[in-house]
Amino acid sequence: MQIGEELCDRFLKGSYQYVLAVHTDKNHLHCHIIFNNTNLYNGLSFTTEHNQGKISERSWAKLREISDEICQEYGLSVIEPQGKGVSHFERDMQIQGKSWKDKLRAKIAEVVFYSKSFNDFLQKCTECGIEYVYKPNNKVKLKFRLKDEGQQKFTRADTLGADYTPERIAEQIEQIQKALAVTDKFVEKKAPEKPVTPPQPIITTTEPTKSKGLTEEEFFALLGEPTTPETNPTESKAPEKKEDVWAEIRGMRNADTIIADLESGGITSLRDLRSFFWNFKHDDDHTDELSELKTKIKAIDKLIKMMKQRSEHSAIYKQYKECSAFRQKSFRKKNADSIDSYEQADQYIKEHIKPLVVDGKAPKRSELEKMLTDLKMEYNALVPEHNAFLKKKAAAIPYTKTVRTYLENQKKQERDRQYRERKLTQQKKKDTLE
Repeated sequence: MQIGEELCDRFLKGSYQYVLAVHTDKNHLHCHIIFNNTNLYNGLSFTTEHNQGKISERSWAKLREISDEICQEYGLSVIEPQGKGVSHFERDMQIQGKSWKDKLRAKIAEVVFYSKSFNDFLQKCTECGIEYVYKPNNKVKLKFRLKDEGQQKFTRADTLGADYTPERIAEQIEQIQKALAVTDKFVEKKAPEKPVTPPQPIITTTEPTKSKGLTEEEFFALLGEPTTPETNPTESKAPEKKEDVWAEIRGMRNADTIIADLESGGITSLRDLRSFFWNFKHDDDHTDELSELKTKIKAIDKLIKMMKQRSEHSAIYKQYKECSAFRQKSFRKKNADSIDSYEQADQYIKEHIKPLVVDGKAPKRSELEKMLTDLKMEYNALVPEHNAFLKKKAAAIPYTKTVRTYLENQKKQERDRQYRERKLTQQKKKDTLE
């Protein structure tokens, strides 16, 4: 009501009568406004005064501008026009983190970055759980769906935005590949090949030596020190007051208990808790990466086992192939298990090693074993961080809605207070003038 009243006051400037009604029949609170078309003071119509010239809807543009200003003052969201608009439902889903389009955009953008061509992009979509329908000769060329996450209908690529059409996706992949190629050449040129050594920890002393090529500000910024070194390191300083990372919710009911539960679960601040308010992908959530790594590890592990199996029976299979056609039948009958095992392993290897072929050359068993070791190390490196995320998530879920509601109520109370202060100030100015 207050916001609607302020909108009418600023837009109509007291020259037109109006009726304001606040409706709660929808999920979103909204206002309906009806105003008299005739000016109270000069008798002219609103249309005559404000809608002259070729721009027939300029008064609506002004109304939207004032509405956006008021919403920003009260901390409410403002929808930025970007081409084709979205429905109220889609907007609400975006705010709640449940929009299929937002989820598709995020996943598709990630797949585009790791794709080498448009065909590779389509293949990776399937691997990452994105179903697609691509018919280049149809009016609707490309559609996507996240069936594993419960999306029922396909979403047309052109409704996701201009960057998600087949042509634009192919262009982006080409641009990314060119940029990566240039980066690789630059790195090779700038840094000659050296044996890989594990990164050494940075050890800071009371009198650090500046790195060559860095400015004084950059050097101390890297060390986490002030931009200007202390002139007198022995001079004592008063201890700085520690920031209260939970200050905004200290006034909540049972705040101490809630904070203790959150901290025991690894949530160390309100900012940390905010990252669990909505259903967006968390930076420490490695579910997809771990699943992909696990799939690769299983595939390479099976290949190595098949190579070992083929190697174990290669001698007998060689004898079998060297036998004459007359002797082969009886030889195979005596050594059926070994020959079948060899052929089974050989067939599996031929079918499953194709994705790992580079420049027409298949990797050796030793190379696969090294690849497997690297993948396991990468997997094991992500597991502790992911487990910590799961622990945080379990601690956060019981309190996210309660804390979010409390913070929203606090903001609303502050906005109401500011509104009352502005009204009081306006009334004082009006009384003074009278």
